[in-house]
Amino acid sequence: VVKTLSEDGKAVDVGKTEVVTKTLDPTWTTRFILEHDFETTLHVSVAVFHKDDKGEPKPMGSALIDVVTMADSKPFTVSKGMKGGGDLFVKVQKYEEKGTLHLQMKGTQLKSTEGL
Repeated sequence: VVKTLSEDGKAVDVGKTEVVTKTLDPTWTTRFILEHDFETTLHVSVAVFHKDDKGEPKPMGSALIDVVTMADSKPFTVSKGMKGGGDLFVKVQKYEEKGTLHLQMKGTQLKSTEGL
């Protein structure tokens, strides 16, 4: 689940990725396109869940990332340790002429929720 945080601290839903099964090192193919004012830092909140057929999704971890948008237009990767275990990597591509950022994510060494 991906959200941005407005300047007043309110979360705005951006979307969800597809479900990646049977791995604690998922690479999601879903890309998120965000309109953004490049004079500011963008705060992106990501929460990862374990989804199975047995009930409600279980939280695996979360991270708050400050995407510094003053970088040049080359893609760059932001990494963050997740609360709950594991790491989140967000590849950021800046399209200044369109006023957008494209984000794609990968998780590594996520904590298993088996037995919870």
